[in-house]
Amino acid sequence: MTAQAAVAGKIPRVSVITTVYNGEAYADRAIPGILAQSFDDLEFILVDDGSTDSTPEILRDLARRDPRVRIFAPGRLGFAAAVNYGIKQARGEYIARQDFDDCSYPDRLRLQVAFLDAHPEVGVVGSYYVLVDEHRNERYVRMPPTEHSDMISAMAKSIPIAHTMATFRRRAWEEAGGYPEVNNIVDLRFWHEVAKRKWRFATIPEVLGEHFVHQTSFFHQSFRYAQRQRELAGVQAAIVRDLGLPPWMYAYSLGRLVYPYCPPVLKRVVRRTLGGSRERDL
Repeated sequence: MTAQAAVAGKIPRVSVITTVYNGEAYADRAIPGILAQSFDDLEFILVDDGSTDSTPEILRDLARRDPRVRIFAPGRLGFAAAVNYGIKQARGEYIARQDFDDCSYPDRLRLQVAFLDAHPEVGVVGSYYVLVDEHRNERYVRMPPTEHSDMISAMAKSIPIAHTMATFRRRAWEEAGGYPEVNNIVDLRFWHEVAKRKWRFATIPEVLGEHFVHQTSFFHQSFRYAQRQRELAGVQAAIVRDLGLPPWMYAYSLGRLVYPYCPPVLKRVVRRTLGGSRERDL
């Protein structure tokens, strides 16, 4: 199906939702990756969250060149509210999240859509991905659990689905009440609400994209690391309580309170041992 046919012929099956705030430096990441997907029955919704750089001009030019692209500029909403706003404009049965400063490989949507089609009980599917951490000068493949029960258990100690690599059913988003419009830990709070509605989770065991953690990101300018870890500890304690996990898993929440003060080398060891993170160095 051509891009024009995907727009003119029928409602797209997938709506890719990206929000951006002052993202001109990263216009070469998400955009080409989504527009080059092998599965092209999609619309690409970009929400300009009040940018003051050249981002609005970049997005308008993109929309002129590709009919699958839809641009919205509601003003400064904040991340979670902007994602909810984008999903409300979406027409697709499936919602694919994509951060503006990350990239997806060509077969990401094809594989995730095929999986959701084959598993109607699954509400959210992620994938393996390359993590590029500029804070710690690390580059490795992160391989989250693939089975639902293991993913639920992993929520007590980590975030087993990279938000930027997640595709989920619009119905699951609706039943969860949308994204919680808070300033921090938005993704795990949302997965928590989806899990409470008995939707299942899965991971495609293939590397389908790259996620960057960089010091210039608005998120990392806005929140101190220790504060994030404290809030994460609270969310993970609620997950243990609400999803019926063993009480001993509250220990992971307590560990979050001291983790920020560990040296980087020790954090890596803790992440890969006590945290159970499966990773492959590149």
